[in-house]
Amino acid sequence: MLSGRYRTVEIFRAAWGAALLIAPERVLNATHSAPVDAASRVVTRVLGARHLVQAALSGLRPDPDVLAMGVWVDAVHALTASLLAASDPRRARAGYTDAVIAGGWAVAGCHDLRRGRVAPREHQRVRDGLAALVLRHVPGGRLIRGQQRA
Repeated sequence: MLSGRYRTVEIFRAAWGAALLIAPERVLNATHSAPVDAASRVVTRVLGARHLVQAALSGLRPDPDVLAMGVWVDAVHALTASLLAASDPRRARAGYTDAVIAGGWAVAGCHDLRRGRVAPREHQRVRDGLAALVLRHVPGGRLIRGQQRA
């Protein structure tokens, strides 16, 4: 949903990204993941930075292509987090938690695409054109882009 010029869901994404970036140990401990080591802290911080960047890019008046690109990134994130969880039982809870959260972001983006809650194309910027270009080449990108309500 657009709140003025900014998608409300992206405010939550930014808060989640900040939590991952600033306090990775607290987030990992909350999921009872073992072990909380240097590698898991780095990965958690990288994911936090990813969420902050995506919140900035897809939060402010995204056009359909930007929103669809965000859905694609979130869906791939959810898939890879699920694969990590399945392949490493010690990190399963953290992986599945991350997959559910990323899946939630993807569903929210898809919902906004289907409801037509996107900025009109007349506000096209470089970011929007780049998203359109990338969507034409990533697996499933055209299918996700096709979710926009006419």
